[in-house]
Amino acid sequence: MLSPPRSLRTLRLNMKFVADVMLGRLARFLRFRGYDVEYDHRATDEELLLKSRRRIVLTKDLPLASRIKDGRVYLVEETGAEKQFAEILCQFPQSFPGTSRAIRCLVCNSKIKRIAKRKIEHLVPPFIFRRFSEFYFCANCRRIYWPGSHYERMYRMIK
Repeated sequence: MLSPPRSLRTLRLNMKFVADVMLGRLARFLRFRGYDVEYDHRATDEELLLKSRRRIVLTKDLPLASRIKDGRVYLVEETGAEKQFAEILCQFPQSFPGTSRAIRCLVCNSKIKRIAKRKIEHLVPPFIFRRFSEFYFCANCRRIYWPGSHYERMYRMIK
């Protein structure tokens, strides 16, 4: 296993990753937990190599990992997003502010912010609007999030 240098493992804040094409579900789980994870299923190895200068590459591709010389790579050993998620949390622990809510869009990785319920009434189905009081908005891709059943399943899995 290629593991990150000690200095990468002990970083606590501003952890930035880029995930390869095999780790899309892992990227979503990490974003849900607040990690900054770029992911593009069309990204080439060369694009990932360029991004390794600014971000830690998460990959299951040994040939790609061996091409990154400065140690800004982590070769994920586990299979299945849940086990991979636990592996990354072990290798790269990160501190968060006192919120349990996601702070990144699961789709585009932008930071999301809480939005007043009255501002999104026309953007969500009526039953969702009636049932929930807490909503979050991604200004980049315009997605709206609320703590529904999908959120609860991810949160339970992460716990």
